[in-house]
Amino acid sequence: MTDISPYSQPKPPKTITKVSDDRFLDFTCLHTWILLSAIGSALYLFNQIARNTGALQIAYVALLLAIIAIWIKYFSTFEKVDRQKLKVKFFTAGIQGKHVINKFSVPVSFLERLVPIVNVHESGIIEFKGGIFGVLMETHPVRISEEERPAHEKRLEKVLNGIPANTHFKTIACSRLEPNKPILNYLLEVSNKSNGDKATDLHLAGLYTKVAEDNSQVISWKYYAFLSLGEQKSIASAKIQYGAIVPGLLKNMRAARLQPRIYENENEISTAYRTMFSEMVI
Repeated sequence: MTDISPYSQPKPPKTITKVSDDRFLDFTCLHTWILLSAIGSALYLFNQIARNTGALQIAYVALLLAIIAIWIKYFSTFEKVDRQKLKVKFFTAGIQGKHVINKFSVPVSFLERLVPIVNVHESGIIEFKGGIFGVLMETHPVRISEEERPAHEKRLEKVLNGIPANTHFKTIACSRLEPNKPILNYLLEVSNKSNGDKATDLHLAGLYTKVAEDNSQVISWKYYAFLSLGEQKSIASAKIQYGAIVPGLLKNMRAARLQPRIYENENEISTAYRTMFSEMVI
């Protein structure tokens, strides 16, 4: 009598064989031409090594080893050749001036449409319409613990008490826009204008994926402070007022670990006002 068992021999899994595109000795491929050039150079050097002796033979051996090392490092695979091709194209475009970096640089006259600035003087003293002067600075407050809070509040109180009465002093905090979105939009725009080059498309796709997958929570803030020097008859009077208030204020702010820095450059001031007008201000 034959035993009947529910067990049956497992069938081997079905596999799908992926046929890779073999471009070896494809004369339309740059990798093939570089390979043939490297082989030709190596054969020539082998011939010179056999025909020479002494220092010249050592020089040919060193040159042969250098060619082999360069080939292995930069051109041994199709992907490496595509990467070097992309680098050369990028470098060539840079020499031709095709990589344009937009820099926010505007004259003071542009700012008059946003804020009534007349001029920016030495030491960062800003002259406004109506003979009003002031200084704009950025701060980088240090994060403090709960144990440090009482001492920190006393230092901040000292900062405020050091400002003369009836002097306008304002602190401004701006939350920055999410930095990833403009980058992703730019990469999409460049990808849509692709000329079909595989190396370029792979490079752009890799950059987009890397930026899109970055989910790290980063709080981006900019902190500013503005001190008014009041209405003055001339820049000389404003400088006197500056010398009477600003050095002591900066000293107290540094003691409170606010790390202040006065803007003295027109472009820095214009960029700061642009940020305050375009971001969310608290």
